[in-house]
Amino acid sequence: MPPFHRFVPSRVRGGRDHKRFRLVTPRRWPRQHWIVSSVIVLVFLTVVSVTLVVWHPWRQPPCGRGLIAIGTLRTCVGIDLDSTGFTKTDPLADLEDSLVKQNSTVNRPFGTIVLLDNMTPDSSSDSDNLQALKHRIQGAMAAVWRANNQAVAGGTSPNIKLLLANYGSRADSWREAVEAIKQAAQGEHIVAVSGIGQSLDTTKQAVAALSDAGIATVGSVITADDMNTGPDGQHIQNFFRVAPLNTDQAQAALSYITNHDYQKILLIQDDNRTDSYAQTLSSAFTTAYKSQHKAELDYTETYRSPDSKLNGADRDIYMTNQFTKMHSDICAIQPDLIYFAGRSADLRSFMKALSEGGACSLKSLDVMTGDDAADLVGKKIPSSDSLKFRLFYTALAHGDQWNSFPADSDNRRNYDEFAEAFTKTGFPQSDLTDGLAMMSHDAVLTAAAAARQNTQATTDPSTVAAFFLRFRCTNTIPGASGVIAFGPDGNPIDKSMPILQIQPDGSVTQQDLAWPTGKPLDPMTTCG
Repeated sequence: MPPFHRFVPSRVRGGRDHKRFRLVTPRRWPRQHWIVSSVIVLVFLTVVSVTLVVWHPWRQPPCGRGLIAIGTLRTCVGIDLDSTGFTKTDPLADLEDSLVKQNSTVNRPFGTIVLLDNMTPDSSSDSDNLQALKHRIQGAMAAVWRANNQAVAGGTSPNIKLLLANYGSRADSWREAVEAIKQAAQGEHIVAVSGIGQSLDTTKQAVAALSDAGIATVGSVITADDMNTGPDGQHIQNFFRVAPLNTDQAQAALSYITNHDYQKILLIQDDNRTDSYAQTLSSAFTTAYKSQHKAELDYTETYRSPDSKLNGADRDIYMTNQFTKMHSDICAIQPDLIYFAGRSADLRSFMKALSEGGACSLKSLDVMTGDDAADLVGKKIPSSDSLKFRLFYTALAHGDQWNSFPADSDNRRNYDEFAEAFTKTGFPQSDLTDGLAMMSHDAVLTAAAAARQNTQATTDPSTVAAFFLRFRCTNTIPGASGVIAFGPDGNPIDKSMPILQIQPDGSVTQQDLAWPTGKPLDPMTTCG
């Protein structure tokens, strides 16, 4: 190839430039320069290639501030400071957009309540589901709207902001989530954490770690009796909840069973030691039965749900295979009623296995369980021509639970005011059926009210917990699920429990309304 040439102007006599040019040939670059350049380019391309293979940037979700990516699916865990979402295809996107708009109206000074939950439930491995999560978020948003626009939570100042935080499947990433919340506490003026969707060993550790950091947590739907006892066996000081305990649910269930003259009871219990909900529900029912009948249960069956992600297996298939082995035993026992002490996802697998296991002398079977069955509301109940189920459960709340009360009663009016705010926030009335939005609303509203009683709340979250204890029998929170008051242990006092039946099509009818004391909370007598 001929050398590259360029023309340059030539200066001539008289100091003037003329349009004359001379040909200039540049010096040839040394051969070794090309070799060095080639090596540099090759190294650069190698580094880029390795980075792409290891990092997979095209698979990265938009993990925003406060979040980190974990796992092969690159789920975002931590606190979502910018509402960027928790997965690449985020099913919560609409709710997060609404939350951004809601938070944009917040004025300074403000306090932040963090809703901590499994924001990325996977139905193939988790026992919780997306619909239940959405309802809990909706309830929290309705509570914040009320706190900022009505005087129901001790005025409207400081304003309240809501942020979502994710501890991932089975709360396995609770350490990352708690650390992110602690790091954001001062900058975001965090006054409390709410949510905690399930009673597990991992969620208990999260609550204990938050308490150790001086951050109060108010749980919305956690019911395991031992959730306020830390891994070290000590009481978790800064933990409160608005849901009745499993002991209360078991007693209410047994009262219903006795009143309806069920004689032969079969207990089916989960042996998963990491699931506090299942463990305490089973022990509570066994204790209540023994106390009332002065005898042990005659019939018990045990299964074990997975305590970690199943490698390449679907949870429903895995559990259905387990329950299939019970079919012949249950047909032989011929129980009047089964009390199922476990998760609703596994209950569905159980009913599927039993109904498809072949005909036996059982034509219909009544099943009673705990509040986790709220996740089955709106879903068809498994059945077959040979076996039909009637499914009952002790609920934490229900959209129609106060319908039998006078229109001017406190509980009825408190619910109606909440329901109006819920629809004003843009959510459909039908999402109140399972009661989860009601419970989440009550927890967040309580946190907002506690923060507003304390002038230091927005600068020092460690001072907030003491103000939850001021909500006693004569100073209650007007919750949608009933008035909220706490005992010294942080547990609610005399919370109502609707007894519901889930119909074959997934609709719900209320059978009864129970209280631990047998009647609604009375400030003059209940706490006297």
